[in-house]
Amino acid sequence: MMDDKNNPAYEEAGFSGRSIFDINHQTGEISQYAYLKSPNFDSPWKKVNPLFEAAPFFTNLAVIIFLIRIFFLLFSLVRLPRFLAEIVGALVLGTSVFGTQDWTSIFLRPPAHTQAIETMGEIGLTYYMFFVGLEMDLTSLRNLEKKVMCNVAAGIVFSLVAGTGLYFLIIHFTHGQISAHTLGPLFFGACLTVTSFPDLARILSDLKILYTNVGRMALSSAFLNDLASWVFVILTIGFSNGQGSGPFISVAATIIFLFICWFGIRPILKSIIPSIHSGDNYSDAYLYCIFFGVLVFGFIGDACGTHSMVGGFTFGLIMPPGELQTKITRQLEEFATGILLPFYFVTVAMRSNFEYLPLEILDLVVVVVLACSVKVVITFIVSLFCGMSLREGLTLGILMNTKGILSLIMLNIGREKALHFQIYLIMMIILMAMTLMVKPLPYLIYCNRANDFKEHNQRTIENIIDHADFRVLLCIHDLHSIAGLTNLLEYSNSSKQSPIIVFAVHLVELTGRTTAMMIVHDKTLTSTDKDHRPSYDKKNVDPVIKTLEEFEKRGLVESVLPLTVVSPYDTMHEDICNLAQDKLTSLILIPFNKPSRSNGIHCVHNHKFSSIQKVIQNLLKKAPCSVGILIDRGIGLATLMHDGIDYQRQQLRVVMLFCGGPDNREALAYSYRMAGCPNVNLTVIRLVPGRGAEDMIGDVKDFEMEQSIDDEYVNEFKFRTMCDSSIVYGEKVVDNAEELMKVIANVFDDFSFNLCIVGKGENLITPFSEGLSEWMECEELGALGDYLSMSSFAQSASILVIKKYKAH
Repeated sequence: MMDDKNNPAYEEAGFSGRSIFDINHQTGEISQYAYLKSPNFDSPWKKVNPLFEAAPFFTNLAVIIFLIRIFFLLFSLVRLPRFLAEIVGALVLGTSVFGTQDWTSIFLRPPAHTQAIETMGEIGLTYYMFFVGLEMDLTSLRNLEKKVMCNVAAGIVFSLVAGTGLYFLIIHFTHGQISAHTLGPLFFGACLTVTSFPDLARILSDLKILYTNVGRMALSSAFLNDLASWVFVILTIGFSNGQGSGPFISVAATIIFLFICWFGIRPILKSIIPSIHSGDNYSDAYLYCIFFGVLVFGFIGDACGTHSMVGGFTFGLIMPPGELQTKITRQLEEFATGILLPFYFVTVAMRSNFEYLPLEILDLVVVVVLACSVKVVITFIVSLFCGMSLREGLTLGILMNTKGILSLIMLNIGREKALHFQIYLIMMIILMAMTLMVKPLPYLIYCNRANDFKEHNQRTIENIIDHADFRVLLCIHDLHSIAGLTNLLEYSNSSKQSPIIVFAVHLVELTGRTTAMMIVHDKTLTSTDKDHRPSYDKKNVDPVIKTLEEFEKRGLVESVLPLTVVSPYDTMHEDICNLAQDKLTSLILIPFNKPSRSNGIHCVHNHKFSSIQKVIQNLLKKAPCSVGILIDRGIGLATLMHDGIDYQRQQLRVVMLFCGGPDNREALAYSYRMAGCPNVNLTVIRLVPGRGAEDMIGDVKDFEMEQSIDDEYVNEFKFRTMCDSSIVYGEKVVDNAEELMKVIANVFDDFSFNLCIVGKGENLITPFSEGLSEWMECEELGALGDYLSMSSFAQSASILVIKKYKAH
């Protein structure tokens, strides 16, 4: 015990003023027992001026949060993980950047606030681990693949061995200045084994590779690795508690606590929680009980001899999924992880002063490179044996180096129990180096090339060969849009020779701090795509999935795979494109609920409509296959008759307006496929420019070339359908936009059509498109599609606008 203001170790911790503290000269640990202040008789203040002595605690809180948020924004611009931003932002508040300057001790890390900061950090850590447990589902362990287990086992074993070797290599480099501790290699190796599941899930969703082969393998491995890391946490903390029988009692008490929670408390919660709510509403009293329960479980975990975070994690793990889970996340997650948790990073940073690094630069580089390479090399080798490509294996290896707060916790506990503070500093550099590369390198190695969509021969409906699958990706943004899309597919002639395989994606907007994700609703799934239990609003998702499952049971298409994409609208098109590429689809179908007119005035465009409109615009630019935009005005209301076993549909009258060009040829190909359905009557009207329009043609050569291709395609269509009485073909000559509108109006006056199919007509060279473009409001529908959507004569007809895929 001493009272010494000039001790170097005291300055390293950032204390100023007068304190009573105990210094361990071997480890550099400081235990502060009191902070004494003396009255200042030369000032009008009773003690000292509060503006210069120490900033108020909440001001200090604001500085901490502000700095970490600033670094997070800056790092996100260069594709660096959030975890690294939190560490670097906290280090700025420590002694590594500003040293032990008096003004930093007063305003950035006042000694009087040290204990409060540590307490707030521990509470934030406990709540954060509660949310980590809340997002995990241990029942999915039954579906893990063998290659995932091999990958995780190899990574853990070799990381522990390498960690032990690196620990003694560091001691060798210091020439005996640091003495070895019995548990030192265990803590060092355990930190290398960690792969953070929550942080990896966020990185994969940011990179838009969550649903790729690499993403699935990485997420499954991280899930299992995270659970193994928790076993290491319990064992290392337990066996470092004293000597004799103390460590065994600590580990035994923790295991008993876990068994009671899983087999005793979990079933009780599972039966009680569904019965305590009215509808989807839970009173605040239940939420307060949950919030208090996290602290109680944290206390029990600490009392067992491990850590409060173990209790918080366990409580989250045994919470049953449902609406209460969603409400808890919305109410508390941002407060716990955005306000309380940064205090833990600051606590870690206050213990780090890189001026005391024991190694030369060259030795440090060797240690860091070896530590970062262990898991990359091992995972790369295992992935090659599992049949992955070199690029996928290297990407997976780098992703398995993803570190998060659990590795920081193990390192921090190791510093208290066994690690010398200088080895602790080296390990901090290793963690930051690993975190630095886990997002940029996969983006450069894998994502850039993954976005250059691989070629396949059936990106368009035109190119689908006979007796091949017709693979369609449905995009659904609400329950009301399902009927039109599914009825359209049921009329699209699924047969044994060319079955329709449907991938139905429910698009859910990402709100709050939840990680973007893709969820596969498939009972036969053999990976952990369902491990990450999201905190989005499921009451709007479940009816959509149930409706899609009912659609599959009708048996009018070959198969339906329901999925949910939770993503910001700004990047939602990337998830759709990646899925379409992964599933080799030929057509993406998306609904377009254009606001109707009332007395000539458009209804107010709401946020969702404008957001979906932006998604469609981005999709048309970057889709890896053809895109169909459906404006449903009744096709979804077509009656479905059930007679015993067979389903019978009413007759559907379809008109296809052919204006020429690639998009119209693709639309004609889809119309021809629909005509194969016995309940479809098809009328094809080809709109041909007359002689009066010849002067309006710009590039005559291009026009003639396109017209030649159109003639050949239409002639083949006429030849194939000449004996089909359900198909009618006709031609209309038009010279300008006005004549075009009259012709279309007459067509709809003569016949009552249920569906009108047109090509988007991008870069359409027919002269009459120029007049229609002047009145166009929605460019994504094209000139003709937009005109039909606003017309009065086609109000009862659904409209399908098709854009053909074009290589970028």
